[in-house]
Amino acid sequence: MPSPQETYASKKISLNDLLALLRPKETLATSIAAGQPQALLNHLSNKPDIEDWQLFTGLCAFPYPILGHPKVHVTSGYYGPVERMANEAGFNMAYLPLAFNAFEIYAEKFNPRVVMTTLSPMDEHGLLSFGVDCEAIYDPFLKAARDPNRLAIAQVNPRMPVVRGLAEWGNNAISIQDIDYVVEVESPLLELPAPDLSDVEKSIAAHVTALIQTGDTLQVGIGGIPNEVARLLAQGDRGHFGIHSELISDGLITLMEAGKISGTIVFTFALGSQKLYDWLDERNGKNGGRAVAAPVSYVNDPTIIAKNLNMVSINAGFMIDFSGQVCSEAIGERQYSGVGGQLNFAQGAFHSPGGRGILCIKSSVMINGKRRSNIVDTLPPGSLISTPRHYVQYVVTEYGSVNLFGLTDEQRPFALIPLAHPDFRDELRAQAEARDRLYYKSRH
Repeated sequence: MPSPQETYASKKISLNDLLALLRPKETLATSIAAGQPQALLNHLSNKPDIEDWQLFTGLCAFPYPILGHPKVHVTSGYYGPVERMANEAGFNMAYLPLAFNAFEIYAEKFNPRVVMTTLSPMDEHGLLSFGVDCEAIYDPFLKAARDPNRLAIAQVNPRMPVVRGLAEWGNNAISIQDIDYVVEVESPLLELPAPDLSDVEKSIAAHVTALIQTGDTLQVGIGGIPNEVARLLAQGDRGHFGIHSELISDGLITLMEAGKISGTIVFTFALGSQKLYDWLDERNGKNGGRAVAAPVSYVNDPTIIAKNLNMVSINAGFMIDFSGQVCSEAIGERQYSGVGGQLNFAQGAFHSPGGRGILCIKSSVMINGKRRSNIVDTLPPGSLISTPRHYVQYVVTEYGSVNLFGLTDEQRPFALIPLAHPDFRDELRAQAEARDRLYYKSRH
């Protein structure tokens, strides 16, 4: 039997060899964000005989030329800046409304002939790590690798960290025996610069921090507010936090360095700075096996999330109406991001003993020089609901927080109004009172 090194050598190909493997009519899928095989995706547009390609991906790391090819149709399960740009440019880019933990289900139905991702270099046992991007690629990649009619192709990138996983999910690794082809290209992982933080975001973060208790298990999103929450918690006297999060970013490092995290950190993908990636990399010895990556079907399963005591989910929304339903992924009918895992974690926190779901919403927004309220009587026609009212608990704006759970339809508007921008409170109160007179018996 050949050694792992011999097997690896037999499966190593060039970027041009990759193009020869692909058919004029093709179905493909790739990992997302920092796990995308950048070199492979950048090279695909060099294939001269593309007739009809269908590509499933999400949260693109870069504006790959293939995205604008007229014979390539891209389906994204989560929009980022690249997808929005491609859509505005008139490319064949379409959004597929999927919860993040449904990506694997769709991938199985789509059944792409070619699945591509980024892996770390092979170790002495013949294993390659999925690194910071287990998410929805682990299972589809493995299934493609084991199907003789399909191809599993990896970009082997020395910069991809080696990250431990759960034993029942293959320890976040795959054997070289199970991979069809590898292409060796070193390229930097996608990094996110530290965002500038507004006074509004600082106030929201302070109100969120006040809701967190020692011993809570945390799920946080990405951006300025989660990073500020981490900074405030790191400076405070609360700690012994657990982490069970779809995404981890640089706020994790802030909490780790302050000694605020206890136990194992469970996540499905990481997106942040090189400092974060260096800490996660088992080859550097900083992680020490404390962080484990698992498929999104496990991490985002509400029943798994709810098993964590005092589970606190922290997410963001664009707009909320008097009933408590929240828009978080689209502006009107225009897709901005994606369904993601917000509802998964809202449900998990809701059913967790002592759990709390927190949704952060800026009270207002400036549009064409005019201020508009993000707390409204009724949502604009066509608005897409991300979190339904019956799973909304804590709502936080820069003016405070309120727990909508246990409040009736009559009570919710009056509980939300103090969180609105002062310019709109009188108008909102008049709308709430008119609504009350029309639909309810009580008077305020």
